[in-house]
Parts: sequence; structure tokens; C-alpha cells
Amino acid sequence: MLSLTYHSFLISLLSLSVGFASPFPSGVKFETRSALPILILPYASYKAASYRASTDIYVFKNIRYAAPPVGNLRWAKPAPPETNSTLQDGSYGPKCIQSAVSGLNLVGDGNSSPVGAAINQFLGGLPIPLFEGGSEDCLFLDVYVPGKALKNPSLKLPVAVWIYGGAYLLGSKDPFYDGSGIMGQASNDMIFVAMNYRMGAYGFLAGTTMEKEGLPNAGLWDQRAALQWVRDYIGLVGGDPTRVTAMGESAGAGSIMHHLAAEGGKLDPLFSKAILQSPAFQMMWDRSGGVQGTFEDFATFAGCQGKGLACLRSASGETLLAANKALHAKQTPGTFAVGPTPDGSFIRQLPLLEYAAGSFWPVESLILSHVADESSVFVSGAIQTDSQFSGFLEKVFPNYTIAAGVNAKVEAFYPPPAKKKSIYSTQTARVSALLRDSSFTCNVRYLTEALGPPKVWNMQYSVFPGKHGTDLIPTFFSTSLAPSSSGTWLENLALLMVPVVAPLVSGISAGMQSYFASYVTTGNPNTHRKIWNVPPTVAWNHPTTSVTDEKIGGVVNVGDWGFGTISDDQNMKTPCDFWRGFASVVTQLGGYVPEGEEDGGDGNGAGVWQGFVAKGEREKRNLDGRWLKSRNYKGGNLG
Repeated sequence: MLSLTYHSFLISLLSLSVGFASPFPSGVKFETRSALPILILPYASYKAASYRASTDIYVFKNIRYAAPPVGNLRWAKPAPPETNSTLQDGSYGPKCIQSAVSGLNLVGDGNSSPVGAAINQFLGGLPIPLFEGGSEDCLFLDVYVPGKALKNPSLKLPVAVWIYGGAYLLGSKDPFYDGSGIMGQASNDMIFVAMNYRMGAYGFLAGTTMEKEGLPNAGLWDQRAALQWVRDYIGLVGGDPTRVTAMGESAGAGSIMHHLAAEGGKLDPLFSKAILQSPAFQMMWDRSGGVQGTFEDFATFAGCQGKGLACLRSASGETLLAANKALHAKQTPGTFAVGPTPDGSFIRQLPLLEYAAGSFWPVESLILSHVADESSVFVSGAIQTDSQFSGFLEKVFPNYTIAAGVNAKVEAFYPPPAKKKSIYSTQTARVSALLRDSSFTCNVRYLTEALGPPKVWNMQYSVFPGKHGTDLIPTFFSTSLAPSSSGTWLENLALLMVPVVAPLVSGISAGMQSYFASYVTTGNPNTHRKIWNVPPTVAWNHPTTSVTDEKIGGVVNVGDWGFGTISDDQNMKTPCDFWRGFASVVTQLGGYVPEGEEDGGDGNGAGVWQGFVAKGEREKRNLDGRWLKSRNYKGGNLG
């Protein structure tokens, strides 16, 4: 979820105009043989920002795909860009406003000691200027195009569209997500696109007020707008709009998971297949309770308490910026104020329930991966006792789950270290397992089971240290980057990194990128994988699993010594079934089951939930002054 910050932390350790009168008609224009090409869109024209002769790639930077989401366009669907007759050169394109996350665990298991906890709190709370600030006017995308596609648009090359991670709070298409590495492994037979989208309170405020007056999940709608731009215009630069692969890591992959289940799987996600690395999100569902409370907190911080969305839309940029920071600063470490949230329509309910019910878009196939240690960087060293563990659950889950006994079942499923049969030696290990299962690796299992093994390929990234976000290094590493007149951050960093890091990661990177590039271009990661590689790749088969298997077999493992095959012990059937049952229970107890669904979408959850809300136990629970019961519940066992 915090891939960008964590990756950049690792990297820092390793690295010690001319006027143009008319934007019509659409197309690509070379004014002279040596000049940079101009992409002519119906609303504006963009000159390529650079040409990399060594790789024959043109880079179009900061193409506006939607109007600035300010004023009345705050918390609204992205609007089409206004017409601009001035030739754009890509130099303008701010990042979206973001907020750093405090409380990251950067010292591993050492956070269980008082000294370790203090160090962890200090490191996790450090402000990182690169990821703060930004602008509301940020809805831009970059396009990496091989020269042969511009010169011959009839090639119709496949397209990869990258959605970055960052806990739905921070991140940007710049400066790290450069598509030249994976394009090189594809012999330039593909196009790469990276986008910005609204984050934090700007992109993911939800709750009943937003449902009535605004747009929940605005960040997801931004991503759809960028994907729609690709469908509408990628053909102008030689791309095939019918062969689009969505790619994302952490929050980006979690976003893809939501797009596939949008409107109960009836809304075209605008891509035909996808690569999901560490799909992650914190379950949020109590739309009229905890989620609405977050909206009210934000409104209060912005001086708009009780005044609705109109007040927030008219507030100054500085006011909203301060409110966004205040909202996230008050969060308990390891928890998040906002993220993708069911809204009853676009996202009807938690996506794992939609997948269990078969309510998802029928994509061609998926690549699904996770790292060996997804969650430890999000575990707070402050949780050292059973009561603190209980308090953490109370912060994560709505209060009605406490009264209903749901939280107690979670505590029993993850028994405290003092229990005789507990497998957890510390509270840190206990919390880490809970977060791993509920927010990270089980998402891979849900997708694997929903699509079926013949339509997925599974991977685990275990290269030391195997932490969340570290798989981004080989995904985007490239030795071909060279300094240019632009002197970009990435190019300058490459000069420092390549001599030191290339021997360590280039082989793993070449192998991983060849799998991904082959998948983008052919739909199969094996077709053009780099067999003669150091280390050599292995044949990547579909996973082997059945409804009764505890582990998913046939998973490609990317390890310190190369590529192999394992049975995956990070997304076991029992805990994943437990959380699917949990999601179904809390959706019903809160009264959030979509019309026409009987049990929140899952009738095959873990046995621990069987009979939890059984027929005849539909008594009203008066919690916080409201009656909570599922109007759609029709009895029977709840999975």
C-alpha cells in the first residue's frame, strides 16, 4: 500500500515553445525529420518531451486527460479537458496532493522492544518532501511510444497502463514509473502509459453524504477516465485500444481489483487483462457509520461541520490541504482513513464478496503476485499487549462488530502469544498475520479461485528483504537509461545506481520483465520469456489448486538465487475463507447487502462463521441510536 515511499526509502539507501494554431485534425505530426513529433488531440496538441535514441522511444509527458478537479468538480466525475490551442511541451504536470503515512515499521521485529518502537515511530513519521504538497490540478498521463509505432500507426501495438500504489494516500507517475525497461524486453512491441489520480480525501472520501451530494471513490473514476483516454486516443500513436493490459502494485493493484467488480461486474473496466502485484486495500464498508464519520471529521477539519459538500467545494485549497493532513495524522498506525469503499452502486459491496458470487467482468486472464513479507512494514510497534491488540481492532472495524461479537472471533482466530496453542511468538507477529491475510495476500487467492487456475498465473517475490514494494525495483529497473539534456531525476539516479546495482538486480529484472512483456504482447508470460538469462527463467505454469487445497501450488517464486516453483503458504485457504466469511457477516449486520443478494455474496465461508447470523436470530441491535439488521437477509448459514 505504501509502495512508493518504501521503494524510495530503499533507493535512497542504494544510491548514497512554439505556438500551434489549431488542434484539428487528430493525429501525429513530424514538422521536420529531426524534430520531435506532435500528438494532435481534439482538444490540445502535445509535443513529445524527449526522444531516446538508444532505445528508439518517444516520451510524451503530462498529457491532460481530464479537467482540473477544482471547485464544483471536486468529488465529481472527471470532466473532459477544455480546448487549448497552445502547443504543450509536457513541462507542466503537477503531482496530485498527497499525505505521508506515519507509523511505518522500518526496523522489522525490533519494534517489539521499547527502543525499537521509538526508532520505528521516528523513522515512520519522518516527513518526506518529495511526497508532500502537489496540486489539485494533477490529472495527467505519460505515454511511452516506440518510434516504429509513430512512423507506422497501423502496427496497432498492445498497451500497458500503469496504476501506481501508495496506500491511496500518496504516489505519482513521476519520477519512478518509466516504461522503457519492460518495453525493451518486448523488443519495443508495446506502448506504456502511466497516470496520476486523486488520492487521500480528494480521491476517496465516501459515506452517505458523499453518496447523496458528491462522488465516492473519485480516484477510481479518475483511473477509468485515463483508461477511457487510452481507448479513445491510443490508436493515434499506433496502439491497439482492444489490447490493453492494466498493471498496478499495492493500491494500484487493489484499484484494478475494484474495477473488475464495478457495478457487480457489469461495467467494462476498459482493459482486457491485468497484472496485479500485491493487491491491497483495507476493508471499509460501514457507509453510514465509520465511513460517514471520516467524512464528518474531514469536514470539521475544513471548517465545514454540518454544512455538506457545497462548503467543501467552495473552500480554499490551503484549507483542504490542511484538513487532508489532519485527517491522516489522527489515524492509528497501521490503519487508514480512506480508500476504496462500497457505495452501493459503482462499488456495490466489498469486492471479495463480488468475486465469490461470480460478479466480476470476464477478463481474458490475470497475472497475480505478492511479496514474501507484505505486512510487517505496516505493523505498529506500539501493540505489545492483548488489550492493545483489541484496541487496534476497534480502530479498524466499525463499532457494531464489537457488540455483535465479530471482533472477538477475530481475536480468537489470531490467538495471543500467551495462549498454549498460539503460533505467534509476539504481538507483532500476530498483527502482521492479521494484516497480511485481511488486506494483502488473500486477495490473490480470491482472484485465483474466482477466475479459475486456467486463467491466472501466480508469483511470489522473495528476493531479500522481500518487503512490500521491493518488487518494484526489478519491475522498473533499466540499464538503458542514459543522461540527456532533460536531466530527469530518474536518469540522474540511474547514473548512480547502474554501476552498483545492475549486477545485483539486472538478471532478476530481465527475467521478470520478460515474463510481463510477453504477457502484455501475447497474453502468455512464457511465449517470449528470457530463457537464456542469468538466472534462467522457468516455465510459468498455471497454478494447481482445488477447493479443498490449503495451499496454491505451481506458483513461480522469484528468490535470491533465481526462479523456481513453490506451493504458496502466504494465502492459505483457512484464513482466506475466514476473512471472506467475516466480510459477509459484517456486510449483513450493517444492512449493506445489495438488492437481490441473499448473504453478501458468499455462501461458502469458513466454518467459524456458520450459524453466526442464523435464521431466527434477526433480533434488532440498537447500536449508536440506529437499528442494524439486513433487510435482504433470508436466513440460512452465513459464510
